[in-house]
Amino acid sequence: MLDLICNSMKLIVLGSGTCVPSLNRNAPGYYLEAGDTGILVDCGSGTLLQLERAGRSYRDIDAVFITHTHPDHFADLMPLIHALRATPGFKRTKTLFIVGPALFIEYYDRAVATVLGRPREFSIQVTGISGRMDFGPFSVRTTKTVHSEDSIAYRFEHGGRAMVFTGDADYDEGIVDLSRGADLLIADCSFPDANKARGHLSARECGLVAREAGVKRLLLSHIYPADTPDIDRVRESREEFGGEVVLAGDLMEISV
Repeated sequence: MLDLICNSMKLIVLGSGTCVPSLNRNAPGYYLEAGDTGILVDCGSGTLLQLERAGRSYRDIDAVFITHTHPDHFADLMPLIHALRATPGFKRTKTLFIVGPALFIEYYDRAVATVLGRPREFSIQVTGISGRMDFGPFSVRTTKTVHSEDSIAYRFEHGGRAMVFTGDADYDEGIVDLSRGADLLIADCSFPDANKARGHLSARECGLVAREAGVKRLLLSHIYPADTPDIDRVRESREEFGGEVVLAGDLMEISV
């Protein structure tokens, strides 16, 4: 049992929504934890407050992995760095790692570093990712997604388990390949089938990816407002996928 706990990954959904302001769904953001390493996968506006509500602290974040340069996926990055520098009575010493597609790194240098400068107390290491890297206990793989010029998806592996974040993505073979055999697939389920939008998975397509990739569990997230109840997306996904389908909610916790 102890070995299972040590090898597990814990996910906290900090934001299951989109760029559309909502009292029920924060902008996209996820906290992923394994061992003594805690990272953010995207950090839309409100992520820092959601971390506090989840019983975690921005002070302890080791890295932020960004999927692409749309602001609902990284708007709290600058507030995070500012808070790490300016919180009274707190002095950070460990490096903050920021990982993302090459175009995001270019954006960071132009628009973030020029405003905040470089902290004196701790370093910030900004790294572009293409393909594979190791970070702490995680082995990380990526693939380009069909959404924007720089959008990517992430696969985190640890202790023989795998968790995939599609980020914003439409259906293609790349996202299926990245998701193969994953224990948990966190999918962009922006709209029900009737409102399918280019560059995003519909609910049925989320199920299709899950089935073709042979994942164990499917978590539907990045939920835009629609005329139908959100729970209907679960039904539409189950038309393609016979495994467990869960509708994401803010502050939901899942262990893998």
